[in-house]
Amino acid sequence: MHVLCPVVVAAERVYTGFRPTRVAEAFLAVGGRVVYAGYEAEALRLGRGAAEALGCRLRYERLDGVVVPGFVDAHLHLASLGFESRGLDLRGVESIDELKALVARAAGRFGGWIYGRGWDQERVGTWPTRYDLDEAVADKPVVLMRVCGHAAVVNTEALRRLGLLGGERRRNVDYGCDGSPTGLLFEEEAWRAYREARHSVDPVRAVQAGQDRLLRAGVTTAATMGADWHEMRGLLEAWRRGVLRVRVRAYLDWGLYEALHGAGFVPAGLGDEMLRVVGVKLFMDGSLGARTAWLREPYSDDPGNRGRRLLAAEELARRASMAARDGLDVAIHAIGDAAVAEAARGLMAAGVRGRVEHASLAPRDVIELLRSAGARVVAQPRFVASDWWAVDRLGEERARWLYPFRSLLAAGVPLGFSSDAPVEPVEPLEGVYAAVARPGPLGELTAGERLDVETALHLYTRGSAEALGEPWLGCLEPGCAADAVLLSEDPLEAPTEYLPDIAVLASMVAGVWAWRRSGVA
Repeated sequence: MHVLCPVVVAAERVYTGFRPTRVAEAFLAVGGRVVYAGYEAEALRLGRGAAEALGCRLRYERLDGVVVPGFVDAHLHLASLGFESRGLDLRGVESIDELKALVARAAGRFGGWIYGRGWDQERVGTWPTRYDLDEAVADKPVVLMRVCGHAAVVNTEALRRLGLLGGERRRNVDYGCDGSPTGLLFEEEAWRAYREARHSVDPVRAVQAGQDRLLRAGVTTAATMGADWHEMRGLLEAWRRGVLRVRVRAYLDWGLYEALHGAGFVPAGLGDEMLRVVGVKLFMDGSLGARTAWLREPYSDDPGNRGRRLLAAEELARRASMAARDGLDVAIHAIGDAAVAEAARGLMAAGVRGRVEHASLAPRDVIELLRSAGARVVAQPRFVASDWWAVDRLGEERARWLYPFRSLLAAGVPLGFSSDAPVEPVEPLEGVYAAVARPGPLGELTAGERLDVETALHLYTRGSAEALGEPWLGCLEPGCAADAVLLSEDPLEAPTEYLPDIAVLASMVAGVWAWRRSGVA
């Protein structure tokens, strides 16, 4: 994607990195990499010399605004992000009647599966069922994913297509008093239903729609997690055609990796600087929102429930060792304190320095386990604002250890930030704001875990790049990728409450403007 000819980018202020913050007037890039960052006059002098040596013209751009390194989102779901741009947005739905009305009104625009995401039973007031959805649409399959992605509700037609009507009971399927499925699915069954709908959409179109969302948000590198064959087809085809405009690092779904491994194909390193297969994704538990995150003690608002363990430490160690022998990183979804501790123990047993995704509930002893395991943590600061119900769910004493960013850093645990989009908004500055302000009831209880803006920006750029094992991303120093974002205002000078309102004006990848807002010269 990069061009060999040199480019000089100058702006009101160019931040080449954070923590410590480094400021320049301009940077010079050649062949998609930064070769100088500092004074504008010196960047121009060196650029002219490079252009003459290469026999091409220097491109010089003087921009209105502030330039920062391209944001690195170390954990999201790229194809799902694009796929859901065409589905129903159910965030903010506050009743079953509203949910049914939205589905009924939209049914005509879906040719096959009707799908959507974002409902929350805490906001709706109760768990939806297949009977609710049947009243809205009975002749097409419907799957609506909970906001967290760990529970879904489907209608009767979807249950029929999934083979869940009749037969033996299945784990992760909810059954009513009469012994028939209620339409509520959890974990693997929820994902299976959602995949059925997602696979009905062209994978290249889903990838392109997802990358457009990323570039508009200023994300120039993204790690897509749990990529199945459908998503990998879209990524590989977009890469082959030369239409992939963001850097993507793929962590494969375990089932896909196991199939490839069994066939004798090791995908480690497949691709180039734009697309590369780097790891596998594993699950220890579910989510706090669906009460499937695995806890050491029962939920405060559901005393008979400790959540669900999806993987034991011994099996995790086996899988982590297998992937590591193939040269692949391991990323482990773990949210509850029992799951995070088990993930750390599994990594230590395997002797693998893997990633722990989310690490949402991590008291001091669990943080020490993560440090001892040499684990990298990739967290989602926007969860602080979204989990407004968390204190009731866990009680004040445990909730104090939700999303303990300062404590993780103080313990020396490597930390990177991400959005988990489409679970949360993909915009990094939303996450930066949440990490700094920690708004809402949970934020008030955990105010001691607030970060300063400089640290939050670092964790969303170089910190996330280091979590991916690629420290040449998320910076604009010599040797770094020429991936940059033009912002309308300086995030280090704007009032905290204005951080989410700072506009992304343009996104550069490998020295090329991959996206510009209309009217930005």
